[in-house]
Amino acid sequence: MRISTLINQPILLLGAGKEGLATLALLRSRGHQAEVLVAGDHLTDSLPDGARAIPHETFLQSLTKHTVAIRSPGFSPHHPLRMALNRWGGEQTTATKIMLAELNAAQIDVIGVTASKGKSTTSSMLTQMLQESGRKAKLVGNIGIPALSQLDEILQDRPIVVMEMSSYQCDDLPPQQGPKYAVFGRLFPEHLDWHGDLQHYYAAKSKLLASIPDGGQAFVDALTIQTLDLHGLSLPAQRTKITVSLINTPQGLHFASGLFFDGDAPLCSDEGMLIPGQHNRDNACLAFATARALGAELKDFQKAVRQFSGLPFRLQYEGEYSGIHWINDSISTAPEAACAALEAFGKGGTATLIVGGQDRGYDYSSLIESIAMFQVPHVILLPESGHTIGKLAQSASLKKPIGPVSTLFHSAQSLSDAVQLAAKLTPLGSRCVFSPAAPSYHQWSGFEARGKDYRSCIDLLTELKPS
Repeated sequence: MRISTLINQPILLLGAGKEGLATLALLRSRGHQAEVLVAGDHLTDSLPDGARAIPHETFLQSLTKHTVAIRSPGFSPHHPLRMALNRWGGEQTTATKIMLAELNAAQIDVIGVTASKGKSTTSSMLTQMLQESGRKAKLVGNIGIPALSQLDEILQDRPIVVMEMSSYQCDDLPPQQGPKYAVFGRLFPEHLDWHGDLQHYYAAKSKLLASIPDGGQAFVDALTIQTLDLHGLSLPAQRTKITVSLINTPQGLHFASGLFFDGDAPLCSDEGMLIPGQHNRDNACLAFATARALGAELKDFQKAVRQFSGLPFRLQYEGEYSGIHWINDSISTAPEAACAALEAFGKGGTATLIVGGQDRGYDYSSLIESIAMFQVPHVILLPESGHTIGKLAQSASLKKPIGPVSTLFHSAQSLSDAVQLAAKLTPLGSRCVFSPAAPSYHQWSGFEARGKDYRSCIDLLTELKPS
């Protein structure tokens, strides 16, 4: 839905967070003067002039057949207000759909990037590679400022737009009306409380592929294609007018044994790459495959990956204090992310792992295997999921020893307690990794707040001084 069609329509904002308010500000700047109603959870009293909050129990009665509802992505299909909107049957859209409609109408190339983890890193590296090649490129989406707040600037400068897209945003994409280019990283179970189950989560992600218009291109991690195939979500055979390139496979761009390859041909080593881990090299391959299709060369790839130092709370190095190296991986909200963190530092590279958070019923078997494989001596368990991990580890150890190194599992009731315990358990010169493998919403507003809290807990250790 274009902005021009919304100018004279009464609007319902479902959610008045950053994205909802940015949408309203853009509409007002384009001349919208019609009624604006606001519904949602935890609304504040400081709504913009002309916007009126309406209570849950009566908001449907306030809508007319001409009202257009603009939903924020946090409202799941099972949220009572969204279910009520569906019963109402009127027009619904989202800020993402409005943004894409405007960019597509202006014939500005958009690259949609999604994954269960790593989409921010991939998006950032891709943007940097394009810029190194001399192309104008702008990163929008889940990072920082709402996308619609940057629309006027984008329409004027006409860069390639790299749009990081969550499963919530992908779920609303209409067929063949999405980004011209799609980048699809690794998938594993996430956000199951929002989507309801794994099938619906993967189905939401797959809509990014279905949204590519004819003539577009997709760059897809090879394991992701297998995952979608297993769940019956492959790209329809009749979509012959888009090109799909498989990445991180021996036949295509991939990383192995310290080198980046294109098929059998070696391209370059990873020497000088600042961020650790196989998963980040996989992300780099996805980014380069896409950037190369838009004109970037190997030298642009090399320069970008050697300059990119990573994003906050993603294996972030907090420093060395009293001989201990502290790693902040608060972005880790699923067991697969914690497994990737352990893999990044290799066998024996993590002396203490702090893990645990909101319990969403994840299967932590792979994490127990990684703890054994990478020989982690100490694991500190936080509520709520730490209890589940501890029980699973105990059950596994009864069947066979957990790895060649005897792993000791410890419990802590708070992050502060966990950091203090880690300071006592972690040998000098070793690494303590905070990679929770669980969401943060039982205690924090998000992984950023949790990551800042971890940093503060390190600072508060009175016996630790910077070396």
